[in-house]
Amino acid sequence: MKELITLSFILLSLTGCVTKKIPVNPAAKNISKISEHSVNFLGCELLKTHTIQGAHPNNIEPELKNVTYKSGGNHFSIIEVLDTKKKRPSSVVAAIYQCGKSSDKAKISSEMTQLLPGAHMVKAISFAEIENSTCKLIGSHFVKETSPEAVMTNLANETYMMSGNRYQITKIISIQDGAPTSVYADIYRCKHKSAHF
Repeated sequence: MKELITLSFILLSLTGCVTKKIPVNPAAKNISKISEHSVNFLGCELLKTHTIQGAHPNNIEPELKNVTYKSGGNHFSIIEVLDTKKKRPSSVVAAIYQCGKSSDKAKISSEMTQLLPGAHMVKAISFAEIENSTCKLIGSHFVKETSPEAVMTNLANETYMMSGNRYQITKIISIQDGAPTSVYADIYRCKHKSAHF
Protein backbone atom coordinates (compact mmCIF):
# COMPACT_ATOMS: atom_id res chain seq x y z
CA MET A 1 0.00 0.00 0.00
CA LYS A 2 2.90 2.34 0.80
CA GLU A 3 4.33 1.67 -2.65
CA LEU A 4 1.00 2.59 -4.31
CA ILE A 5 0.79 5.89 -2.43
CA THR A 6 4.43 6.68 -3.21
CA LEU A 7 3.94 5.81 -6.88
CA SER A 8 0.79 7.98 -7.05
CA PHE A 9 2.64 10.89 -5.46
CA ILE A 10 5.54 10.56 -7.92
CA LEU A 11 3.20 10.38 -10.93
CA LEU A 12 1.21 13.37 -9.72
CA SER A 13 4.34 15.46 -9.20
CA LEU A 14 5.73 14.52 -12.63
CA THR A 15 2.56 15.17 -14.61
CA GLY A 16 1.29 18.14 -12.64
CA CYS A 17 -2.33 18.78 -11.87
CA VAL A 18 -4.92 18.80 -14.58
CA THR A 19 -6.57 22.17 -15.23
CA LYS A 20 -9.95 22.29 -16.87
CA LYS A 21 -9.71 23.89 -20.30
CA ILE A 22 -12.14 26.73 -21.03
CA PRO A 23 -14.29 25.86 -24.08
CA VAL A 24 -14.34 28.42 -26.89
CA ASN A 25 -17.78 29.50 -28.10
CA PRO A 26 -18.18 28.17 -31.68
CA ALA A 27 -19.01 31.68 -32.93
CA ALA A 28 -15.80 33.02 -31.32
CA LYS A 29 -13.39 30.65 -33.09
CA ASN A 30 -12.64 33.17 -35.86
CA ILE A 31 -11.65 35.88 -33.36
CA SER A 32 -7.90 36.41 -33.43
CA LYS A 33 -5.06 38.21 -31.74
CA ILE A 34 -3.93 41.46 -33.41
CA SER A 35 -0.74 43.51 -33.10
CA GLU A 36 -0.72 47.16 -32.06
CA HIS A 37 0.69 48.07 -35.48
CA SER A 38 -2.25 46.34 -37.21
CA VAL A 39 -4.70 48.11 -34.88
CA ASN A 40 -3.39 51.49 -36.03
CA PHE A 41 -3.14 50.43 -39.68
CA LEU A 42 -6.72 49.07 -39.83
CA GLY A 43 -8.20 51.92 -37.78
CA CYS A 44 -9.75 49.56 -35.22
CA GLU A 45 -12.13 50.85 -32.55
CA LEU A 46 -11.28 50.06 -28.91
CA LEU A 47 -14.37 48.59 -27.25
CA LYS A 48 -13.03 47.84 -23.75
CA THR A 49 -10.18 46.38 -21.73
CA HIS A 50 -10.34 43.07 -19.91
CA THR A 51 -8.15 41.76 -17.07
CA ILE A 52 -7.50 38.06 -16.40
CA GLN A 53 -5.78 37.11 -13.14
CA GLY A 54 -4.37 33.79 -11.95
CA ALA A 55 -5.52 31.72 -14.93
CA HIS A 56 -3.77 28.73 -16.44
CA PRO A 57 -1.68 29.85 -19.45
CA ASN A 58 -3.65 27.50 -21.72
CA ASN A 59 -6.89 29.31 -20.78
CA ILE A 60 -5.81 32.89 -21.54
CA GLU A 61 -6.54 32.85 -25.28
CA PRO A 62 -9.85 30.91 -25.07
CA GLU A 63 -11.15 33.32 -22.41
CA LEU A 64 -10.10 36.35 -24.47
CA LYS A 65 -11.85 34.94 -27.55
CA ASN A 66 -15.08 34.44 -25.58
CA VAL A 67 -14.92 37.90 -23.97
CA THR A 68 -14.18 39.55 -27.33
CA TYR A 69 -17.17 37.81 -28.92
CA LYS A 70 -19.51 38.79 -26.05
CA SER A 71 -18.30 42.41 -26.32
CA GLY A 72 -19.06 42.60 -30.05
CA GLY A 73 -15.43 42.70 -31.12
CA ASN A 74 -13.46 40.65 -33.59
CA HIS A 75 -9.83 41.05 -32.39
CA PHE A 76 -7.95 41.27 -29.09
CA SER A 77 -4.46 42.35 -28.09
CA ILE A 78 -2.57 41.58 -24.87
CA ILE A 79 -1.30 45.00 -23.81
CA GLU A 80 0.30 44.02 -20.47
CA VAL A 81 1.44 40.76 -18.86
CA LEU A 82 0.96 40.97 -15.09
CA ASP A 83 2.21 37.49 -14.10
CA THR A 84 3.62 34.34 -15.69
CA LYS A 85 3.70 30.60 -15.02
CA LYS A 86 6.54 28.63 -16.61
CA LYS A 87 7.41 31.67 -18.76
CA ARG A 88 3.86 31.86 -20.16
CA PRO A 89 1.31 34.59 -19.27
CA SER A 90 -1.19 33.74 -16.53
CA SER A 91 -2.40 37.24 -15.65
CA VAL A 92 -2.90 39.79 -18.43
CA VAL A 93 -4.60 43.03 -19.40
CA ALA A 94 -6.09 42.82 -22.90
CA ALA A 95 -7.71 45.32 -25.25
CA ILE A 96 -10.84 44.28 -27.17
CA TYR A 97 -11.20 45.78 -30.66
CA GLN A 98 -13.77 46.00 -33.46
CA CYS A 99 -11.97 46.19 -36.78
CA GLY A 100 -13.55 46.61 -40.17
CA LYS A 101 -16.78 48.55 -39.58
CA SER A 102 -15.23 51.99 -39.26
CA SER A 103 -12.84 51.26 -42.10
CA ASP A 104 -15.83 50.23 -44.25
CA LYS A 105 -17.49 53.58 -43.52
CA ALA A 106 -14.28 55.39 -44.45
CA LYS A 107 -14.15 53.41 -47.69
CA ILE A 108 -17.81 54.26 -48.44
CA SER A 109 -17.28 57.97 -47.77
CA SER A 110 -14.12 58.04 -49.87
CA GLU A 111 -15.91 56.57 -52.89
CA MET A 112 -17.10 59.38 -55.12
CA THR A 113 -19.95 58.54 -57.45
CA GLN A 114 -19.59 60.12 -60.87
CA LEU A 115 -22.58 61.78 -62.53
CA LEU A 116 -23.52 60.02 -65.78
CA PRO A 117 -23.63 62.08 -68.98
CA GLY A 118 -27.21 63.31 -69.33
CA ALA A 119 -28.03 62.85 -65.63
CA HIS A 120 -27.27 66.52 -64.96
CA MET A 121 -30.81 67.30 -66.20
CA VAL A 122 -32.39 65.19 -63.43
CA LYS A 123 -33.68 67.18 -60.45
CA ALA A 124 -35.78 66.77 -57.35
CA ILE A 125 -39.48 67.28 -58.06
CA SER A 126 -41.19 70.42 -56.72
CA PHE A 127 -44.84 71.00 -55.83
CA ALA A 128 -45.24 73.74 -58.45
CA GLU A 129 -43.89 71.36 -61.05
CA ILE A 130 -46.51 68.75 -60.22
CA GLU A 131 -49.28 71.29 -60.94
CA ASN A 132 -47.76 72.51 -64.22
CA SER A 133 -46.79 69.17 -65.73
CA THR A 134 -47.98 65.61 -66.08
CA CYS A 135 -45.76 63.33 -64.06
CA LYS A 136 -45.86 59.57 -64.11
CA LEU A 137 -44.39 57.43 -61.32
CA ILE A 138 -42.10 54.92 -63.04
CA GLY A 139 -40.44 53.26 -60.07
CA SER A 140 -38.67 53.62 -56.79
CA HIS A 141 -35.05 53.31 -55.71
CA PHE A 142 -33.20 52.55 -52.47
CA VAL A 143 -29.83 54.23 -51.94
CA LYS A 144 -27.63 52.13 -49.65
CA GLU A 145 -25.54 53.92 -47.04
CA THR A 146 -23.01 56.16 -48.72
CA SER A 147 -21.53 59.60 -48.19
CA PRO A 148 -23.98 62.55 -48.03
CA GLU A 149 -22.44 64.02 -51.20
CA ALA A 150 -23.06 60.82 -53.19
CA VAL A 151 -26.79 60.43 -52.35
CA MET A 152 -28.06 63.01 -54.85
CA THR A 153 -25.61 61.87 -57.53
CA ASN A 154 -26.75 58.28 -57.03
CA LEU A 155 -30.42 59.33 -57.29
CA ALA A 156 -29.79 61.38 -60.44
CA ASN A 157 -27.93 58.50 -62.10
CA GLU A 158 -30.59 55.92 -61.21
CA THR A 159 -33.42 58.22 -62.34
CA TYR A 160 -31.67 58.83 -65.65
CA MET A 161 -31.06 55.09 -66.18
CA MET A 162 -34.80 54.44 -65.61
CA SER A 163 -35.67 57.08 -68.27
CA GLY A 164 -36.94 59.47 -65.63
CA ASN A 165 -36.18 63.14 -65.08
CA ARG A 166 -37.42 63.83 -61.52
CA TYR A 167 -37.17 62.10 -58.14
CA GLN A 168 -38.77 62.61 -54.73
CA ILE A 169 -37.20 61.35 -51.50
CA THR A 170 -39.97 59.53 -49.63
CA LYS A 171 -38.06 58.19 -46.62
CA ILE A 172 -34.69 58.99 -45.06
CA ILE A 173 -33.11 55.86 -43.58
CA SER A 174 -29.92 57.30 -42.07
CA ILE A 175 -28.25 60.69 -41.72
CA GLN A 176 -24.76 61.99 -40.99
CA ASP A 177 -24.22 65.54 -39.73
CA GLY A 178 -27.79 66.47 -40.73
CA ALA A 179 -27.47 65.22 -44.33
CA PRO A 180 -29.07 62.00 -45.62
CA THR A 181 -26.77 59.02 -46.28
CA SER A 182 -29.40 56.40 -47.15
CA VAL A 183 -32.86 57.06 -48.64
CA TYR A 184 -35.89 55.65 -50.44
CA ALA A 185 -37.04 57.72 -53.43
CA ASP A 186 -39.81 57.65 -56.04
CA ILE A 187 -38.73 58.21 -59.64
CA TYR A 188 -40.92 60.19 -62.08
CA ARG A 189 -41.04 61.02 -65.77
CA CYS A 190 -42.54 64.48 -66.17
CA LYS A 191 -43.78 66.11 -69.39
CA HIS A 192 -44.08 69.86 -69.15
CA LYS A 193 -47.25 71.50 -70.48
CA SER A 194 -46.67 74.32 -72.89
CA ALA A 195 -48.07 77.64 -71.69
CA HIS A 196 -50.84 79.10 -73.89
CA PHE A 197 -51.35 82.85 -73.53
